[in-house]
Amino acid sequence: MGILDQLREEAEQKKSSEQLALDLEAQRKQNYETRILPKMQQIFKYLQELVEHLNYLEVPVQVENYTTRFSKLGTLAQKNYKISSDDFGGFADMDKLMQINLTFLCVGEGEFEYKISGKQAIENEIAYLHAKRLTVKTKNLLIAHNNETTRFIVKRSIPVRFRFAVDYDNSVIKVIINNNGNFSTYTELWQAEDINEQFLDEIACYLLRKDTKFIKPAISDEQREVLRKKLAVIKNVERQDRG
Repeated sequence: MGILDQLREEAEQKKSSEQLALDLEAQRKQNYETRILPKMQQIFKYLQELVEHLNYLEVPVQVENYTTRFSKLGTLAQKNYKISSDDFGGFADMDKLMQINLTFLCVGEGEFEYKISGKQAIENEIAYLHAKRLTVKTKNLLIAHNNETTRFIVKRSIPVRFRFAVDYDNSVIKVIINNNGNFSTYTELWQAEDINEQFLDEIACYLLRKDTKFIKPAISDEQREVLRKKLAVIKNVERQDRG
């Protein structure tokens, strides 16, 4: 093969790759506009009305035994529900909706205290509390035998966040829940077709701590492999359809 033929072949390969990328982007855009966006709008409207009613009615929701980590935390109450659709606590264009944030607080009276000894343990505790977005004050105590001790004073106020975010590349909706129970983080991907009235009702029931149906059990490695193979088959069919 001559130099010109080789360059011609490389140019054709590059054009083909660029066209494939354009086709894929067009497919993602179509998926977002026709499948994902209407579901995001449905979720937003549902949660917006839910938040309005919860705040107006001051629906009492008590949280017992939130975590085994802090025995002094006590009984908490959910309140101060807020909804937003951008990163700044405001509202994005409903025709370009990419995320929905529902936040609230689990609160109790006053503060509680405990002590941690050891430099590394203290640093780990500070990092943990910061990651969970808790309001905390620390007081360094006397160092005895080169062993540091710090008193932690923690406000009984736990911020909880439900986030629904568009995974644009994979044409799915990601659900992330932070701090709803035991300071845990839950993440799941949902197909647009799975979001319906039952989905929304399960969100509300979970939010109000009536049941936990909304949380899917962790899948096994075998189940994950089955899903991976199904996704590979779907993507292969899509490539064939694009010719």
